[in-house]
Amino acid sequence: MRWHVWVLVWLVGAPALAQGNAPSVAVEEGTAEEPAAQQTVVTASRSVERLQDTPVAVEVITRKDIEATGARDLAEALGARPGLELRRSFAGTELRVQGLSPEYTLVLVDGERVTGRLGDALDFSRFSTEDIEQVEIIRGPSSVLYGSDAVAGVVNIITRKAQRPLGATAQLSLGSLWQLEVDGTAETRGERAGMRLSGGFQRRNGYDLTPGTPATTGSSLEGYQVSWRGDLRATESFRLEASAGASRRVQRGVDEGAASALFDRASQNESYEATLSPSLVLSPTGTLQFSGRYSRFRHRYVLDQRNASVLDQVEETHEQMARVGVQLDQSLAQVHQLVVGVEAIGETLDSDRLAGAGRRGRVSLYGQDSWKTPLPVALHVVPGLRLDVDSEFGTVLTPRLAVRLEPVEALTVRASYGHAFRAPSFQEQLIDFENPSVGYVVAGNPTLRPEHSRGATLSAEWRVTSRSLLWTNLFRNDLSDMISVVQDERSPTLRFTYANISRATVQGAEVGWKQRLPLGAWLDVGYTLISARDLEEDRPLEGQSTHRLTTQLGMRYRPWKLEASLQGSLVGPRPYYQAPDGTARTVMAPAYATLDARLAYGVMESVRAFVAGRNLLNAGDSQYLPIQPRAFHAGLILEL
Repeated sequence: MRWHVWVLVWLVGAPALAQGNAPSVAVEEGTAEEPAAQQTVVTASRSVERLQDTPVAVEVITRKDIEATGARDLAEALGARPGLELRRSFAGTELRVQGLSPEYTLVLVDGERVTGRLGDALDFSRFSTEDIEQVEIIRGPSSVLYGSDAVAGVVNIITRKAQRPLGATAQLSLGSLWQLEVDGTAETRGERAGMRLSGGFQRRNGYDLTPGTPATTGSSLEGYQVSWRGDLRATESFRLEASAGASRRVQRGVDEGAASALFDRASQNESYEATLSPSLVLSPTGTLQFSGRYSRFRHRYVLDQRNASVLDQVEETHEQMARVGVQLDQSLAQVHQLVVGVEAIGETLDSDRLAGAGRRGRVSLYGQDSWKTPLPVALHVVPGLRLDVDSEFGTVLTPRLAVRLEPVEALTVRASYGHAFRAPSFQEQLIDFENPSVGYVVAGNPTLRPEHSRGATLSAEWRVTSRSLLWTNLFRNDLSDMISVVQDERSPTLRFTYANISRATVQGAEVGWKQRLPLGAWLDVGYTLISARDLEEDRPLEGQSTHRLTTQLGMRYRPWKLEASLQGSLVGPRPYYQAPDGTARTVMAPAYATLDARLAYGVMESVRAFVAGRNLLNAGDSQYLPIQPRAFHAGLILEL
């Protein structure tokens, strides 16, 4: 066939055949009222599309799911999901995706990057669920659309819009550790505009898993957050969305140092952000979207040695990020869905631990084409390419090819292969830290290169019936130029720095079963097998378990206004590497299981009462699993 005939096929591609493949109806996920196939998502292609049509597998946690489990923050909402592992410390809760450390997962809010990483990890407990409409999770390399950090995957938090002409909600809960939470919202929706305002306050005491020592395991917490979101449809072709938010969190604890020295520790985090997103409908098949966002994060850390001041520390960190972008979504001949965009990002970081201030600028071009091929089966081929030009490390090109196939109506198969990268953090480049009590220095390396990965995924969904879904996901990620801490042999003192020396391979499988049951009940079971290996050290990655089993069971029985849910996980042993006397040894942290439960009842038309228990099996230890011990809380929800 001559080349011009191929071009004609590419452009028109038998649209009647492409349109003739009706979308399959997947099982309803969680407690969602609509079938999963009809849900819309934005993360997979940076544009609105049906969940069933995405080129890569997307897991969605809906508002109904959040309400059914009673999750109070994003960490609790993600706690029983296959392939995701949460780790808690005195600084908060961090997320690992498919065996990779937190710095390899990109976190977005309404498609915009989130600032405030501490030690390359983001605290997922800082995101209150009151403002979350749904959470979209993509596993696997996604740098083709989002750039740096999207190596293991992307977590995109979609915030709530006003939906009712006039409405308000209030929630109050009390529980263990003198926990108090108060949340409230107000919204209004007109024919062309809507506005929503929300706010909340939280506090709780700290906890100690080793009562025989003066040090504490978990920090106390006191904080608040406020947010606003509005949207305006000025004309049929012009729309405007805007949002703003602020939060403040203070955590306190006690540390024990060398020679039984005690330190009172306090950490204060403040964040502020504002977003403006106008969009213009150019034609029935084309939309131009503009976006601008500014965010600021402030971290203050105080370490006060009791009865002395020699080792006292006061550190300030100020982080700012500004982003502007424009994106064109265009359909061609009902066969191609093009996404083309350009964005510019500026970042600054000023910290007492850095040797100077961090400054970085980045300009990026990206494009993706979702092509419905002219075949008698539903086959979408989705190539994509992104170019990042950074003021610090130069140019990075990240391609990806994704394929979605429906050989029969009840089966969807997706495959993708792509490159991804992670830019060196300002800390890795510029840190200048001295620990006088131990006698070592950590210095940054401004010549670091980006880390690179090549990843492949193969997933399948089989809709056994309209109420039952089986799924599986195979993945592999090969990482090179990984940044590791190394000792500077040229230094006469104990000095550590960073270098691009490590390689790793992470591969595994996820399988799951979603089932709708009678009486409004549902069951979700998942199993994850991960082999994560450090190729330089020839050993498994530290802290990564091989096996993880998760399950969720819920019920929503409308005649009785009753809701109930159970969430559990079983996590296998995890290796840790220690060298207290200079001799390396491996310690296997034991397996553990968690179980959460919640029961809610509608006592009146607009009032619900609930009681919940977290970590009912009382898992946890101060060294390898510093999670909050068994806790209960109860409260009321008022909807007007």
